[in-house]
Amino acid sequence: MKKLALLAGVAALAACSEAAPEAEAAPETVEVAETAVGGPGTYEVTYGDGTVVTMTSTEDGKFSSVNGDQTATGTVAQVDGKACFDADGDEEGAMCWTAGETAPDGSWVATSDAGETVTVKPVA
Repeated sequence: MKKLALLAGVAALAACSEAAPEAEAAPETVEVAETAVGGPGTYEVTYGDGTVVTMTSTEDGKFSSVNGDQTATGTVAQVDGKACFDADGDEEGAMCWTAGETAPDGSWVATSDAGETVTVKPVA
């Protein structure tokens, strides 16, 4: 379950790697959707071991991720320039990710606070 949350975290970093205007009076959930996630959408997250997870984010700061027959849901918030994912039922707390530069194909590498890296790519 934690791996699914990590995957979702990576996907949420899309906008962190791109310059996006910050809404001055917007509530945090809107800021998360526009800045940390790059807007609602679906992302493919690839881990170093080749595991591929599909993550979907919504405008209201929620996410869901699917890895085979495993699913995870939760919330995402932007904290100190990082996208932090908190999976429902996960007692370990939120996992935060920092996005790298966006590649020409729209993908980027995200790094967790624990040092794990994943490649995130928007799904058309």
